[in-house]
Amino acid sequence: MTSTPEMLLTNQVWPVMLTPMHSDRTIDWDGVDRITDWYIDAGITGLFTNSRSSEVEFLSAEERVQLAERVVKRANGRAAVVATGTFGAPAADEIETIKQISDVGADAVVILTNHLGNQAASEAAWSGKLETIVEGTGDIKLGFYECPTPWKRVVPAPVFEWAAHTGRFVFHKDLSFDPGDMAAKIAAARGTDLRIYNGEITSTYQSIIAGAHGHSGYASSLNPHLMVWLCANAHRDDEQVRTVQRLMSVFERMIGLGYPSSAKQLLAATGQLDITPYSRMPGANPLGAHDFDSLTDMVALIESLDLKLN
Repeated sequence: MTSTPEMLLTNQVWPVMLTPMHSDRTIDWDGVDRITDWYIDAGITGLFTNSRSSEVEFLSAEERVQLAERVVKRANGRAAVVATGTFGAPAADEIETIKQISDVGADAVVILTNHLGNQAASEAAWSGKLETIVEGTGDIKLGFYECPTPWKRVVPAPVFEWAAHTGRFVFHKDLSFDPGDMAAKIAAARGTDLRIYNGEITSTYQSIIAGAHGHSGYASSLNPHLMVWLCANAHRDDEQVRTVQRLMSVFERMIGLGYPSSAKQLLAATGQLDITPYSRMPGANPLGAHDFDSLTDMVALIESLDLKLN
C-alpha cells in the first residue's frame, strides 16, 4: 500500500529518521519497524529516511536502498516517505540511484545539494549537474536537502524557482538559517507543489506564518507529539505556541552532544523505544551520566509542565 499524493503534499512534520543499530553497528531491522510505528503513532504522516540523522553517509549503497524499502513497507500507506538518493557520484550514477530508491516505493527522492559538486564548484556547474539529473529521472518526484556536512550548499532562489516550476520537486528541507533567503524561496515556489520545511526549530512557527509548510529536523525525534502540535497551531502565534517552540529549541540544542547516539539513548532510557544507542557516526557514542542526566531532566521538565495543548 502506498501513501496518497495528498499525504505527500499536506503534512507538516517530516522527522529525519534515526536508524536503530545493534551493538556491532549493523542495522537493527526490527528496530527500524518499531521506530517507524512510533513516529506514525505520534501523529507523523511524513518520514524522511536516508537523512543525515539516519547516518546515510555511513551506510553502504545496498543498505540505503534496503532502508528506504523497509520504511516504505512498514509505513504501508500510513505515512508518505522520502529518502535521499544522491551521494556525490557522477550524474549518470546518481540517476540510477534515484531510480533505485523510487523503485522501492519512496514517494519522492531527495537530492543533497552539497553533493552536486565540490565546495568550489561554480553555480553553473552545480546547476548543470542538477538539470542533468532531473532530465534523466523521468517523472520521479524529487526534493532538496541543504545538508550541512561536509559543507553546506544553499539553493539559489533562481534555481529554486526553476525547480519548483518543473513540477517535479515536492520537498525542500531548508537550512539557510536566513529569513530573507527562505522568503525568496517561498515566493519562488508559490502556486507549485514544492513544499518548504524549515530545518531550524528556533524559527519554525514564524516561517510557517510566512508561508513555509512545516518543519523537518531532529526535534521531531525528541518529541513528535509536540512538533505535530506546534506546526498545526503555528498560525495562532500565541504564548502556548511560543512556549512549545522554546522548549523544543532548547531540547534540540541539548541533544547535539553525541548525536544521534544521544537521541537513541534517550528514547530507550525513557521507555519510548526498544533500541540501542549505537551509531556509525564518528564521535557518536553513548553518553555518561554527567552528560545524559540533563536530557532525562529535560524530558521530566516537559512532562511536569502539563502543557494541556488544545
